[in-house]
Amino acid sequence: MKRNAFFLKDCLDILSSDLSAGRISRRRFLQASAMLGLATAGGKSARAANESITLVNYGGDAIKAYAEYWGKPFTQATGITVNIDGSGPLLGRIRKMVDDKAVVWDIGDLAPYYGVRLGSDYFVPIDYSIVARDKSFPWLMSDYCAGSYCYSNVLAYDSSKFPSDPPKTWVDFFDRKKYPGKRALFKWGDGSPEACMLGAGKALNEVFPLDMDLVAKMVKSLGDDLVLWDSGGMSQQLFLDGEIVMGMLWNTRARQLERDTKGRVKYTWNQQIVAPAGWSILKGSKHVAAAQKFIASTQNPASQIGLLDALGNGPASLEAVKMLTPEQAKSNPTSHLEVGVLQSAEYYAKHYDEMVDNWTDAISG
Repeated sequence: MKRNAFFLKDCLDILSSDLSAGRISRRRFLQASAMLGLATAGGKSARAANESITLVNYGGDAIKAYAEYWGKPFTQATGITVNIDGSGPLLGRIRKMVDDKAVVWDIGDLAPYYGVRLGSDYFVPIDYSIVARDKSFPWLMSDYCAGSYCYSNVLAYDSSKFPSDPPKTWVDFFDRKKYPGKRALFKWGDGSPEACMLGAGKALNEVFPLDMDLVAKMVKSLGDDLVLWDSGGMSQQLFLDGEIVMGMLWNTRARQLERDTKGRVKYTWNQQIVAPAGWSILKGSKHVAAAQKFIASTQNPASQIGLLDALGNGPASLEAVKMLTPEQAKSNPTSHLEVGVLQSAEYYAKHYDEMVDNWTDAISG
């Protein structure tokens, strides 16, 4: 499973948990889920019957629930039905589909490095006369991928263990003498190597290109104190069970933990590792014009703010960020970019497979 697939599935878990606990309404669940693009729009109006588009994502059990926010309004406005295939837009599947001229997906919800890596051979250029390029952060908008939102990898810690001088940086994370106890990183990389680079003392602008030898050295330095998590739920439970004193978490889980532990678990935006997500249109799509319109519709600032309120996903829209209240900005990754590092789409495009192999070797050794 590649890049933000784990994160998207985790968002669904968070929403389901909040719905069960009564923290959000059924309507809010449907709206927020739909904004993730994991759903199928169920509109079957006469207008919608004329054309449909298919968006591929990583799905989930509640696919039909996601029509409420994205699909239904888009269908009502355009007459175009939105169907979601939740089987996952893996690179190999995209390549095969396009190479075989058997394209059944129109839009992929992807990490931006896909667009750089596959380019014009597999994707249609984003039409920036329809999609508003200047309304989103420039680094989210590229020739073959238009940004949808951002999430972040942050340093979270148990404040009861360090009441007077808590960890503030990734250098602190790797300081086992000053901050004793077990600490956690994401098992499948994607943020963990960057944390290792920062832990070695590299500046924000020195993280890329990744030095995987240095990363391996930093992993080894943690010894028996290293714990690896492979799902957002596991990362949260490690704190709740008191098994770790600090860890790299997705900001969505860190926000939940701070709330559920009444502030015992805190997190810092300092040296956050920002991971963008975006839309790409597959070459060979028979519904390119409709796909461009759908992507443009997801730029609605109010919708992006709703997703932030529900989950903590950072708006891609510059206008949305300006509209945030101080309280909303506190939980927004894209309100704290000046203290973070952006994951490089160019680096991931060229080195992703190699990086994952080296990371796996590092944590196995």
